[in-house]
Amino acid sequence: MIRFLPLAVLIATPLLARDPRIATRLYNPSDIVTVHGHTGIQSTIEFGDDEHIDNIAIGDSSSWQVTPNKHASIVFVKPMMTSARTNMTVVTDRRTYLFDLVATPVGTPLYVMRFTYPPNPRPVVAIAPPAAPTQLTPQVAEKTPETTPADLHFDWATSGSKQLLPMRAFDDGKSTWLAWPKDASMPAILQREPDGQEGPVNYRVQGDYVVVDGVPPQLVLRQGKLVATLAPALRRASDPPSPAGAQTASARP
Repeated sequence: MIRFLPLAVLIATPLLARDPRIATRLYNPSDIVTVHGHTGIQSTIEFGDDEHIDNIAIGDSSSWQVTPNKHASIVFVKPMMTSARTNMTVVTDRRTYLFDLVATPVGTPLYVMRFTYPPNPRPVVAIAPPAAPTQLTPQVAEKTPETTPADLHFDWATSGSKQLLPMRAFDDGKSTWLAWPKDASMPAILQREPDGQEGPVNYRVQGDYVVVDGVPPQLVLRQGKLVATLAPALRRASDPPSPAGAQTASARP
């Protein structure tokens, strides 16, 4: 015999619902993630198990308290004022995260934010990589852009920790191409603004290269306490490409 539960019992049974104070976001380097905070409430931001925080920059440190944990995998944020808004950039040894920190006296505060990650990089729709200049080895020639050597500039100056510097660095006037050894850990890539502030860059992975959008006046590479910089030589529109024998980042010892 089939027995039916009274309607009142069904209505009284609580439904399982996700707690709105706990959020999960799919990581996208182009997204700006908003963190809603309340005074007296601490919010926790968790990053990937395989990455560690290298640098945290906040626009207004007087109105927000920001503290990483000992293992540099979690950040605790707490507003110090009832209404406050600023931005925060977190650079790890694998990714760059952009946040808006918003404190309001109303609404639901965030307790925990966790990130999930795509299993593979998004496919890049682009022209075939430029052909390697004559001074590169045949193996590299198969994976560099399909342009002539006259289109490429190798006159990039480098300084800082050699451990972070790429083994090849050049640009085609529109993008900057960087390549590290396959067994090397890629550092965080930032660009230094004219006012001295450092910010994230847009880049994609194409073959063995990290391709940075545009030709920044200075790139900053960071990994832990190690720092290195790369900068293109000053050029005029009529300047010829650097000669094959010139010393560049692609031929550093």
